[in-house]
Amino acid sequence: MSHPALLALRVLLVVIALGTLSIQIVLLPELVREVSVDAPEALRLAVPYAFAAGAAIVCVQIALVALWVLLAKVRRDAIFSPSAFRWVDVIIWAAAVATVITLGVAIWQFGVERLGPPGLVLMLGSAVIGGAAFVLLMIVMRGLLRQATALESELAEVV
Repeated sequence: MSHPALLALRVLLVVIALGTLSIQIVLLPELVREVSVDAPEALRLAVPYAFAAGAAIVCVQIALVALWVLLAKVRRDAIFSPSAFRWVDVIIWAAAVATVITLGVAIWQFGVERLGPPGLVLMLGSAVIGGAAFVLLMIVMRGLLRQATALESELAEVV
């Protein structure tokens, strides 16, 4: 991969990381404060949902760190190594946990509380489906990485 592409991707990862941190530090507490003022009866849901959102964001941040490590391996031409699988697994597990958290919120919101506008159903449903698709895609990509690693090591033996 070209150096400019790696640099651009790293810049984007930093921007995403800063965005997730600002959501955790500024936006989530502000949303809870607004709910406590505007709709105190909903505060019993706002706090747990804020914690769930914070936990899902931590999963994204963990995946960002794993991506950063994988990019470093690409830059050093070491991506086809057994240690890369550990970082791909970190991404898969982080995405799976975030998807389960989102599914849990959706089930609680619509199955137990029976609250929320149709747009929220669409948003949470899309997040769960997108998260599940991403996890499955990463599992396929891990399989491709495994095959490429085996082929590279086989080629190294031949050469």
